[in-house]
Order: sequence, then structure tokens, then C-alpha cells
Amino acid sequence: MAVKWIISDVDGCISPEESVAWDFEDFARFARYVRAGNRQMGQLAPMTLCTGRPQPYVEALMKILDITAPAICENGAVIYSLADNHARYAPGVTAQKIAGLRAVRQFIESHLLERFPSALIQYGKEAQISIYSPDPSIFSEMKQQIEHFINKANGPQLLINASHVYLNISLLGVDKGSTLRHLLGMLHINKSQAAGIGDTDGDLPLRQNVGFFACPANATAAIRQAADYVSPYPNLAGMLDILTRPELRCCDAAATHSACGQEG
Repeated sequence: MAVKWIISDVDGCISPEESVAWDFEDFARFARYVRAGNRQMGQLAPMTLCTGRPQPYVEALMKILDITAPAICENGAVIYSLADNHARYAPGVTAQKIAGLRAVRQFIESHLLERFPSALIQYGKEAQISIYSPDPSIFSEMKQQIEHFINKANGPQLLINASHVYLNISLLGVDKGSTLRHLLGMLHINKSQAAGIGDTDGDLPLRQNVGFFACPANATAAIRQAADYVSPYPNLAGMLDILTRPELRCCDAAATHSACGQEG
């Protein structure tokens, strides 16, 4: 069955995980390729984003890449549509849960950041907390302290896990997979018509809700094991390689892109 949408993570895939400049030439190639797919001018299926990044960051990328489908931000907690400039909480995010998450953030700011001076809270998020540190060895103890606070305060049920340099604190039951299922339903696309790309364990819910899943060489062991295709190249070079896969064409090699009968 033809792929109708590609859903991609950002950090570790489109961009480096580290805070460094992007490879301009490779990104320009990537952007041209994706924009052609989104404009139905090539054989690549259209793409949208599914990331832990906040909405303003995602909005900028959507404009560069000419993405028309809604994107998933904050690890599934927020859906953003460029067409109407509308950001909204995903299903399962309630005012009570947001209030509890804000109490957790206040605890981190008032008790943990001074204790762990290499840690910084990523600004711009409304329904998730991401703590950055160049020294991820601190995350285990930080997680224990946060869980102790939550239990003592009878706080919200949260999922706390680490990526390469981030400790991500998310609402339990709200993740990339749950919101992707909602998004695919909005677009009238079934699992077999969707392809995903990711690199860390937080992308496993994405893998579970697409028919084809690929990852760059820098992906975690769990992601590489779950992937249908593992690129031999890391980061954006891996993305450029992945996007040449026949599974990501919206129709077969002999057909034209406009004949695919896309929805969404």
C-alpha cells in the first residue's frame, strides 16, 4: 500500500543532538527533497514532524520544509497546525495534569537546579519538562528526587526518561504514539500508510504506530532493533539515505507523484 505520510523526529535525525551548527549543504538538499514531496512534485511521500521540541521551534521548521499536515510537539502533548496557526493540547492533556506538571517544574527550579549546576530547563514548553545537561550521568539521581517529590505531593502520573543529553518529563499516557494515532485518524490514514523515522527510545511509540520505521546509525540499540531499516549513516546524512528508500515513495517507481491519490 502506498505511503501517504512520513512522520519524523527532529533531534538526532534532521538536526544533530548536540548544540552545534547544522550542515548547511546537507540541510539544503534535505529541505529541497522534502518540500518537493510536500508539494506533490516528486515521488517522496509528504512529511510531518513528531518531536519533543516546543511549538515555536516546530513552527519554524514547518515553514522551511513547507509542511502542511499538523505536527506533534512536546513528545505528543501538543499538536500544531501551520495552516491556521493553531496550537492545542493533545487528547489526554487536562488542566489538572498541567497544574500538577507546573508544580513539578517549580520543585525542579527551586530545589534541583542549584544542586545540579550543569542542568538547565528547556524554555518554551507548556505540557512537558525537558532538562538539558552535557553530563547525563546526573539524570539518574535527578529522576529519583523528582519521583520522591511526586509521591510525597501526590502529584500527577509522569513518565521520566532520558535521551542523549535531555531528561524528559511527560504526562503518563500522552506520548508520540497516542497523539500520532489521533493525528492519523484526523488525516484518514491507517497505520500501513504511514512511515516513521526516529533515533531514541522515546520514538518507540512512534515505531508501534507506523507500517515502516527507519533510523539513522546514531540511534539507540532499542530503536535499531525495532527498525525495518537502519541507515549506515548518522543524523542528517542518515535521513538523506533513508528518504531514498522505496518504502517512502508515495507510489511505485513507474507512477507519478500526482497519481497517488493522497489525502490530508
